[in-house]
This record gives sequence, structure tokens and C-alpha cells, in this order.
Amino acid sequence: MRLAVPPRLARFRPGEFLMLGWDEGCDPFLPRAMSIRSAKCGVRSAGWEVEILYKIYGRGTALLAAMRPGRFLRALGPLGNAFEVPRSATGVIMVAGGIGVPPIAALAESLAKRRTSRRTEMTVFLGGRSKADLLCAADFRRAGAKVHMATEDGSSGYKGLVTEAVEEFLRTSHLAPRTAHLSGRTSHLAPRTVLYACGPHPMLAALMPIAEKYDLPYQASLEANMACGFGACVGCVVPVKGGEGHRTYRLVCKDGPVFDAHHILWA
Repeated sequence: MRLAVPPRLARFRPGEFLMLGWDEGCDPFLPRAMSIRSAKCGVRSAGWEVEILYKIYGRGTALLAAMRPGRFLRALGPLGNAFEVPRSATGVIMVAGGIGVPPIAALAESLAKRRTSRRTEMTVFLGGRSKADLLCAADFRRAGAKVHMATEDGSSGYKGLVTEAVEEFLRTSHLAPRTAHLSGRTSHLAPRTVLYACGPHPMLAALMPIAEKYDLPYQASLEANMACGFGACVGCVVPVKGGEGHRTYRLVCKDGPVFDAHHILWA
């Protein structure tokens, strides 16, 4: 869906999101959180357009799908934080599971613009239950990324979970596991590589031991049901590591949705 918006809403960083609500009536009462896929000067409208990508899952998304040009939505944003790419990073591995693809695609396109002045090798893994769940592959390729696909039913690419495909790639690539660091064999290690991911919670959690094994910085964009989008309702908490081994909590909407995955208590 493309939304004609004021310029302020079009100034976003990959990972930030919008809260979309209905201009008419109060059913459904709560707005929906939507990752921003892209923003550009509108072709159909005179101003800016923001694009969102969503799956019809319940009443709210069904109403979005039924909307026609000329209708209005209430939009609040951009909200949340964004992915951070260290200046030292010369390689990024991006993993998108199903409808978790929008912020990852936005990140790839942002990095493509940065590559004009600094080389960043991009490797993307798209995962889903079947081929129909693999989204935006052409967009990633246009951004200059190497795209790998994984489907649980084997209808496209690697047959199995996308996390298994990532593990196999790292095992056979130039990256060495953490044990190589401990033994002093660091001469064959690749330049700084960072892992980024968005998708279902089990996928994000399964990537954590892989990131630890290969000593990768890992940023994860979490999905959560939100009522406000800015920390007032305290309904989207996530447990994280606190001081002295204790746990504490952060809000996905206000402190995220992008987190240093090494700080999250995934279990």
C-alpha cells in the first residue's frame, strides 16, 4: 500500500515504523504498527509517498486491504529506532523471514546508496514456508545484494529453515567460528561482518547461537502487538539482560524495535 503523506513522515531510517489507524469509526479501536518499506517522491500524488507491505491476517489488515484510493488513514510516525551500520563494517548479512522483509529491504537500499563512497558486501537470506512467502527478491538484487532463498517445503532454494541456510553459508564461507579467535588463527578472518534480521521470534532466537558461534554483531528488529507506539501503554515489553545477571525490561516501540540481539533474553 502506498500512502500520500506530509514530507515529515517520509523522512525515515530503515527499521522505523508507523502507527496506522482508521479515520472513520472506532472498530477496530487500536491502530496497527507497520514497518516502513520505502519513501519516495510520489508519482501519482504531488507530494511524498510512503510504502508499507503487510499480510492479511486479521480484521485490521483486512480493512487495510479493502481500502481504495482517496480514503484517509491516521498515521503517526516515524516511530522507534533504526538499524545502525558501523563505519568499520565491510560486509552485512541480512535475514528476512516472511513479512519481516520491509525493514531489511529498506536497509539494503540504504546501503546501496552508501556503497558509492564505501564498499559494503551484502548477502541476503529470504525465508518462508513456501515460494509465495519470499518477498522483494528483485529489490534486493537491484540493490546489489547476493540473494539466497530457503523454504520449508522446498519449493524454492534451500529446503529447510532459513536459519539452517545461514548456518551452512557461514560454515562454508570465509568466516571462521569463534574457536578460531581463541586459538589465535585470526589471519583468515573476513573484514568486519554484521548480522541484521527481522521476522518471527523463533527465527530471531535461532540466529542468536549462530551469531555467537561466529562472533558476529547482531541487530534484530522485533515484532510486537502495540497499542500506542511510543511507550504509554507499556504493552510491548521484552526481557533483556540487566546488571549483575538480573533481568530487566525494554519496550519494543520506544527502545526498539531494533535491539542488540546479544542483550535480549531469548529464552
